[in-house]
Amino acid sequence: MGGTIAIIPCTNQKSSIPGPAREVWQGQHFQLTLAHTEIFYDKVYVMSFKYGMIEPDFRIEPYDLNIKYANARQKLEWWWKIRDDVKRIAEEDKPSLIAVYTGSFERDRLMREFVRNGVRQVILPWEGLGIGERMQAVYDGIPPFDPDKIGTEAYMLPESFAKPKKRGRPRKVAKVEQEMEWTEE
Repeated sequence: MGGTIAIIPCTNQKSSIPGPAREVWQGQHFQLTLAHTEIFYDKVYVMSFKYGMIEPDFRIEPYDLNIKYANARQKLEWWWKIRDDVKRIAEEDKPSLIAVYTGSFERDRLMREFVRNGVRQVILPWEGLGIGERMQAVYDGIPPFDPDKIGTEAYMLPESFAKPKKRGRPRKVAKVEQEMEWTEE
């Protein structure tokens, strides 16, 4: 098994000059998250609507795209690219642990795809934390996982996690039994 990997989101706050992703994406939250994850993980990928999953030193052009405003087809095409990236990361990096720092929009699907590709140790270090609490964890230097627990059942997701969740309300189908009376005229 390989090392630990963090997946972090990009930011809307960008430089107008092309360069490494770490320099083009300038938002404070992004910069602090990147610094934090580079301290605690062996490798970091940044998830971008335009580029997919890239390493922080990957050279990018500034862009003005936001998944929130994408149409259904664009969102599906983006997800299929991310799904291919997950498969590539699982095959090439063979991570022992994946930490997902992204928003809820893609979090469950990312986790499910990693499990489908044989990576069952997936954690959500900031789940349930507000932005202030996340930044406090960064400044406090709180480790997002215990290295001694990697390889144990502590961070293991069940195989069943690979199956899509059922969404929506359960359907209630009323069984209607009607008695029909026949009358002769």
